[in-house]
Amino acid sequence: MPLFFDEYPRQTLIPDPKTMVIDRLLPGIDELLDRSWRYISVAKIGWGLPLLIENQQLRDRVKLYRDKGIDVSNGGTLLELASSKNKVGIALDHLLQSGFSTIEMSEGVIDIPRKEKKTIVEFARQNSMKLHIEVGRKNVGNQLSLDDTIDRVNSALDFDPDVVIIEGRETGKSVEIYDSEGHIKWDWVSKIMETFDSSKIMFEAPLEEQQAQLITRIGPSVNLGNISLHSVLPLQSQRMGFRGDTFGGHVSLEIITGSPAAKFVYHIIASHMSIDQGQISRISGLSRRTVQIAIDSLTSQEVIKVSNDPRDMRHHIYSVERIS
Repeated sequence: MPLFFDEYPRQTLIPDPKTMVIDRLLPGIDELLDRSWRYISVAKIGWGLPLLIENQQLRDRVKLYRDKGIDVSNGGTLLELASSKNKVGIALDHLLQSGFSTIEMSEGVIDIPRKEKKTIVEFARQNSMKLHIEVGRKNVGNQLSLDDTIDRVNSALDFDPDVVIIEGRETGKSVEIYDSEGHIKWDWVSKIMETFDSSKIMFEAPLEEQQAQLITRIGPSVNLGNISLHSVLPLQSQRMGFRGDTFGGHVSLEIITGSPAAKFVYHIIASHMSIDQGQISRISGLSRRTVQIAIDSLTSQEVIKVSNDPRDMRHHIYSVERIS
């Protein structure tokens, strides 16, 4: 990095996989990759696109990423289509021969029989491929409830995937953690983060506003997917605190110990000048007891400051020290 930016940790504290880009097989990505490859963990060639170009063209596209150390994944819809036609084995062989290093399995449109899921998982493991499982429905009128989402993530984790992806589609609207306007349903996010190891969860977040909010509230190590190639560098600047929404940064997520809820509460506090416990509960969707346990943990780690509310000395206000 040029000049004083050498002081900033480039890839630090952001465990893989962290950023998944969506590739629409458009031409002219060479220059984009030359500038941003180091900030990409995996490229997903979405939908059924691998079926629409010549085999050699597909291999060349995959090689473009693999030569830079970037994993390449199919979109889960491809295997759903293959399952509907009883051609999962053929599809898997095609992906392997084309150089894909990651298999994504989803049930966005149809349910895949458990026996067939096991076949997909075993194929990935036998061929030293990574495994991603996507949870969520694509049809706006047939969405999962929060409880159903939690159950499906648990079922997905039974297969020991490298990551479970929460569906966000390409619009970031009316699906899973997003409402019809693309606003984040924080009660969903907090429940997911409270229930599962955050390193195993990736949120598809196609809109830059969504990316900034997830980074601000969860932290720079949040795993994000469906990122356009043009948005990789802007996203990385958000992770590193180089933009207004995340300017300056806070205490590293990795030095904060405790539950996912504690880390989530820390980043809610960090995104405000000061905030009380009631506000934290409303924003996070966490119970007051869970918030109090998180606050106690953060206080004992000395990563937040506690002061009396000047308007009511019985109440406490929480804040953090920003990195200078």
